[in-house]
Amino acid sequence: MRTLSVLSRKGGTGKTTVSVHMATLAHQAGLKTVLADLDPQGSSLEWARMRRAKAQEPRVLESKVGTLFNQRLSAAREGHDLMVIDTRPSTDLECAEAIRWGDLCLITVRPSFFDLKAIMRTAELVKQLNKTGLFVINQAPARRLGTEPRAVLETYESLIAHDIPVAPVGLRYRTAYQQAVRSGLSVSECFPGSNADQEMRALWTLVQGRLWPERALVEGERPPLALVS
Repeated sequence: MRTLSVLSRKGGTGKTTVSVHMATLAHQAGLKTVLADLDPQGSSLEWARMRRAKAQEPRVLESKVGTLFNQRLSAAREGHDLMVIDTRPSTDLECAEAIRWGDLCLITVRPSFFDLKAIMRTAELVKQLNKTGLFVINQAPARRLGTEPRAVLETYESLIAHDIPVAPVGLRYRTAYQQAVRSGLSVSECFPGSNADQEMRALWTLVQGRLWPERALVEGERPPLALVS
């Protein structure tokens, strides 16, 4: 079983939205998937409660740092292919625990000064624990006249300095995500073929390749940033 930890020590970066979409796309790809909700706010659990009338999978578990080990063990014994860990803005101890179990640590960051400052410690922990990390720019503003906003480009360049790869695909700020998750669904289920669906699927393809590199296509060095319009 592989584990994807979705991280950010700052609130409001879209960790839960990314987590439920990665778990749903994994399930749609035929992977037996479970999502562990470490956030006391229980946003992923609330999404799952709304989802039950429409679909039973992926399963979402209420989790804590102290129960995570046994939950992972049980999930592996039950034949799960993937566990997604949805974390909260947390202390080093909680963040380190999620990082420790992650085969891939996906660090969500918005293109803002405060987000860039907040992720520094998370990036340090990923490197200290010798784990594989990947930054993803989330809630990026739309292009203007076909040009990527300066804040997005500057964020991309700033993240590169941390010696952790930056996903060449990112996620725009889109109302489609909120419309989908408040119904217990994903954008691939609510708005198939939409820009939101395309960019989330592109991120899942990249994540899947990092978790199972034996299946991945050969990647170039530092591919250019390519957000969906």
